[in-house]
Amino acid sequence: MRKLRIIRIVLATFFLLAVTACFLDFTGTAAKWFGWTVKIQLMPAALALSLAAVAILVATLLFGRIYCSVVCPLGILQDIAIFLRRKKFPFGRDAFPRVRMVVRLAIAIVFFAGGFLGLHFTWLEPYAIYGRMATGLAAPLVRLGNNHLAAWAERHGSYAFHVVEVVAPPLCLVILSAALLVLILALAVWKGRFWCNTVCPVGTVLGCLSKVSLLKPKIDLAKCVKCGMCERACKAQSIDIGSGTIDRTTCVACFSCGAVCKKGALTWSR
Repeated sequence: MRKLRIIRIVLATFFLLAVTACFLDFTGTAAKWFGWTVKIQLMPAALALSLAAVAILVATLLFGRIYCSVVCPLGILQDIAIFLRRKKFPFGRDAFPRVRMVVRLAIAIVFFAGGFLGLHFTWLEPYAIYGRMATGLAAPLVRLGNNHLAAWAERHGSYAFHVVEVVAPPLCLVILSAALLVLILALAVWKGRFWCNTVCPVGTVLGCLSKVSLLKPKIDLAKCVKCGMCERACKAQSIDIGSGTIDRTTCVACFSCGAVCKKGALTWSR
């Protein structure tokens, strides 16, 4: 799975940079070239009745939760935090999987039922959360940086940059976005993809679909020596090496388990 993991990381990096550029760019250039990466985010695509939403659901039924590890910017942001602390201590496995499942389903029901009733809990939807963080925290700083660069360039006789208006976001938006960013990153450092597999309603829906996906992670018990390396590498706490099982509803298809297995006991197959 090492090659699959490398491909996933490359694609995830591209999607994160492209979506972020669409939020931060004030010239419209990023939206022109990479606007399609925004259109294939699940909830916006579903609300727009786009075929992209159907494609994501079909891809999940075929390959599992690759959306969460490749396309979702909030998930990729957590992966960065996980990578930065990765070698210090393992996540282990989920000690209360049934409790987590009940919580996940309850939050998802409230989220989607609220949507039908006109109560949009957008602070739970991953793309909306990331968008608020980008526009509320980073976008004003990017514009300020551009204005300073424009002033510097003008002093040196260059007019390649132009000053743009900096609109300060509401203070409550800044505070909530910053608090949520700290919370999500802290949970990622502590428990890996905890937010995705406990709070995120999109993760819950895709997790239910991935349970019956065509291709899925498997442990070859004949090759497995129960060293525990895959369990420690799993950022979603999906692997129970004692029983030789993988919770496919929480697995985010990151391929990290197979990349660390020296015996080739982890496969991605039917």
